[in-house]
Amino acid sequence: MRAWIVDRFGPPAEVLKLDGQAADFAPGEGEVKVKVEAAGLGLPDVFMCANNYPLTPPLPFTPSQEAAGRVIAVGAGVDESLLGTRVLGPTLFRVGRGGLADACLMHSQAAFPIPDDMSGEEAAGFFIPFQTAWISLVRRGQLSEQDTVLVLGASGSSGCAAVQLAKARGARVIAVAGGPHKTAFCQGIGADAVIDHRAQDITAAVLELTDGKGASMVYDPVGGKAGRAAFKATAFEGRFLVIGYASGEWPDIKLAETLPRNISLVGAMPVGFAPQLLRQAHDELIAHWQQGQLQVSNNQVFAFEDALGAVEHIAGGKVEGKVVVRVADATGRG
Repeated sequence: MRAWIVDRFGPPAEVLKLDGQAADFAPGEGEVKVKVEAAGLGLPDVFMCANNYPLTPPLPFTPSQEAAGRVIAVGAGVDESLLGTRVLGPTLFRVGRGGLADACLMHSQAAFPIPDDMSGEEAAGFFIPFQTAWISLVRRGQLSEQDTVLVLGASGSSGCAAVQLAKARGARVIAVAGGPHKTAFCQGIGADAVIDHRAQDITAAVLELTDGKGASMVYDPVGGKAGRAAFKATAFEGRFLVIGYASGEWPDIKLAETLPRNISLVGAMPVGFAPQLLRQAHDELIAHWQQGQLQVSNNQVFAFEDALGAVEHIAGGKVEGKVVVRVADATGRG
């Protein structure tokens, strides 16, 4: 079996290696083994190589937190009718069985069916970005059609999903990205307005676009200075959704600063929720996808042999949409 493996911590180019004879494995209780069609990658995979991510697994491990493919084995307590089913979902990367391999592991309750007309590449990049967006905007943020949503890192996988989902549910969206290519990308996925943070002041631009009121909801997977600037442009009774820290640091926000404008700081991460809620989110997201309101931007698909290039592409800040590694086609051919 082929698998990309991290067996020590450091820069991806030094620690991520392809093993052409990796040991095979079987699913445990409640688990399914999936023949991988494609694997999704994100900044956490870069951070995990350097042991700079809260959920970094013990060494050695195979990266990729999400994947798509066909169930080829089931563990104890799992309905055998799942065998042969195409599924997408989070991998068991935390026990070392991520998606950058010919096969990965998933929890059976988090292996969601793939529509017949969805490709493996699109399915592999669907779960984490859109589940994150749904949990953050819908569940935690209580998104409504009256909201103006400010999305930081809007050209990245999480931000791209948030822009599309907020638009699908009727909100106004202001996207923030860096440079003409990324701002054009955000316009292409439906943002009502786009701020180029390289050329514009985020706070001033948001206030101008909202007649001085600010954004009623901020979706922040970036943190750092951009997160700070977005906080300053949060409206009275606004919700600031804390998603991540792609910049490498959390935004500098003091609790006392939330009081004058009654701002809510809302932690949002798609972990710890009951399987039924995640299935509800999946079904709603697939319905949006089938209506043409959501898409995974697969303009950055890498060959399996170039998975290191995919990780370095992410580390270099070149992402527009979701980075996906093609492992095999739907028939299992590599």
